[in-house]
Amino acid sequence: MIWGRPTNLWLGVVTAVAGFVSVMALTAGVDPVLVAQLTAGGTAVMGSVIALVAYQPPTLNPGDTFHVVTPEGQPNATTTVAIPPTADAPPLMHGGG
Repeated sequence: MIWGRPTNLWLGVVTAVAGFVSVMALTAGVDPVLVAQLTAGGTAVMGSVIALVAYQPPTLNPGDTFHVVTPEGQPNATTTVAIPPTADAPPLMHGGG
């Protein structure tokens, strides 16, 4: 997640912007080989930055609620992070997988 949006949306935006820049450059009469090389390099760099930023472990703060998804046939659970050193309360069990 980057600024509250999933990584795949950011990758889609970067790809769309790169395509838009390519079309505008080609419309302006710039050499197609140069356009391809520059936009490919720029897209690769932006994709790498997104991958670097998005690959951060999730963090939970005291009071945050999180859901535990279990294998099919076992009940899922919802629990809240306790304020240390207090232990988390037992999870609320939900039916189905």
